[in-house]
Parts: sequence; structure tokens; C-alpha cells
Amino acid sequence: MNALRPLALVAIAVVASGIASATDADEVAVLASWWPGIYDTSEQLVFSRGGDSARAEGSELRVRTIVARIEVPWLGEHVLYTEEFLHDEPERLRRQVLLRLAPNPGGGVRVRQYTLRSPLDFRHLHRSPRQIAGLRLDDLEAIVGCDLVLRREVTQFVGGTEGNACRDDAADEARYIDYRLLVGEDLYWYRKRRYFIAGNELEHEIAGFTWFPLYQARLFTCRVRWSPSGRKAELRDLHSIDLHDQGGRARFRTPEGRDLEVEMHAEDWPFAGGRDALILMLSEAGAAEPLATSWTRIDADAITLALGWINLRCAAIAPDRPAVAS
Repeated sequence: MNALRPLALVAIAVVASGIASATDADEVAVLASWWPGIYDTSEQLVFSRGGDSARAEGSELRVRTIVARIEVPWLGEHVLYTEEFLHDEPERLRRQVLLRLAPNPGGGVRVRQYTLRSPLDFRHLHRSPRQIAGLRLDDLEAIVGCDLVLRREVTQFVGGTEGNACRDDAADEARYIDYRLLVGEDLYWYRKRRYFIAGNELEHEIAGFTWFPLYQARLFTCRVRWSPSGRKAELRDLHSIDLHDQGGRARFRTPEGRDLEVEMHAEDWPFAGGRDALILMLSEAGAAEPLATSWTRIDADAITLALGWINLRCAAIAPDRPAVAS
């Protein structure tokens, strides 16, 4: 039975594409080309009724959102995958969603959102052709009532949820989400409001907007290798971690119990004039001084730090040129 369900989705997509105007289809293609990217945003808590125990009103978080095209033909012609995390915690994903873009019957683009039933099984889905090929309809769960309808306004798409169907109910009282989004070639902005259905009273509001100093930050994947004897010949893979080059950091533990921290810097580092570089630092967690530091030119696409008992090699996920040895 499950094998027939993707075929049914394809049939629906074919019928829909047959009745959609060429203009609507063109708008979908434009949005699908503009939206993918790596976005650094400043997310601000604008309002919280009665306060927020975790965040003070007006507080800001630096958030990174990755949006990438993936090929899932049985779901639709234009499918995007998005994952979101705090800028210094790239391995703790706080959101993973698939977006199916299609013409909206009333004009514009309708974006249907799907969460993953087992999100940990599909971390960094956009970087794994094997996982994408293995994705099945039963792995997804539609976010009912939370479709986004976006309409083009010259060089950007603007819109969001419609009505109060995007529910966020809790045990005590029914709530709904009003989500607004703006996507342009160099723009990304969102606002999330949560309302009580009774009385339509605002409970919570968060706004996120492109944080321009970090807009050109690059994301690196770092391969960590460790040797139980301290000899280079016995190095073995230990971890794979993601960092960005504007002060990104991550912690990990070695098999013998050492808590280590790795961080990367580029233009955010206060260098003397003419000494700009890409820097990789390894420290004992909480220590004032690093165990070791490695550097290379600021636009390099790879950097290595080798201590014999532990080696790190970080490579840009989207290099601008062939990798350069550090």
C-alpha cells in the first residue's frame, strides 16, 4: 500500500501542473532559485506576555539557517530542505523541515511544510544523496494548516500563514501561529507570532532578520581524528563537527575523557593591519589559553591542525575554489 502513495502524489502534481498557468509555474521556479542559501540572522524576542523564563524581552540570538534544493520527484518538482541552529551550536539542530513549492490556486506560491518523524536520522540531509534517495513518504509528516502563501513583489517574495489554522495548542489553552516571511535574492526576514485563539490575544512574538556582518560567513565541516597511543599511524576517526569562520565553536570529548573545544576565526578576529588569516584553535574546555593554534590565508578553503595524538582538518562546505592545503 505504501508503495502506491508516492505514485498518488505524482499524479496529483501532474494534474496540478496542468491547470497552473505558465506565470504561476515561473514564480515557483524563481522562488526555488532565490531561496536556497546560508542565512545568518539576529533573532529578537519582541514580546512575551508575562515575560519569558528563558529569554528577556529584547534579547537577541544569532541563528543560522541553511536552505538547500534537494531532488525528491515523488514529492514535487521544487523541494527545499532547511535546517536551523544557533550559530555556535551547529550540531544541535533546532529545526529541520522539507518545503514543497507549488503554484497557489489563488496566485503566488504555496509552500507546504513537512517535518521528519525521525529527524536525527536525517541530519544534514542536503549533504547526503544516499539519504535523499532513501527518503519515503512515511518519513514525513505534513504540518497541517501551516502552509505558507508567498507572492512576488518585484525582487522579493512576501507572505506567510493564512488565518488561524496553524495550531500550537498546549494543555491549558488553544493557540495558533501567525508566521510572516520575506525572501529575496539577498534578503531573509521572518516574524513568528503566537496567539491565544480565545480573544485573539498575542502571547509571544519573535522577529529574525539578516545579520549583515555575518552574511558572508562560511561554514566548514571538520574531521577530528584521535590516536589512543599518541602515534600518528594509529589515528582513527573520532568526530565530524560543523563550524563557521566568524567565531564558531564546538565541544567534544575524547575516549580518555578530555573535554576539548575547537573554534574558528576569520574577519571577526582583532588582527593587526595586514595580518588577516583563517585561524583554527584547540583548547581544553574552559581554559584561558589554547593547546594549539593553526592558521592559513583568510580565503583558504581548508585548514589543518595536527598534534600527532589528535588531528583536525576543516574544509569549506561550499568552497570558492579547489581546496588549499594549510
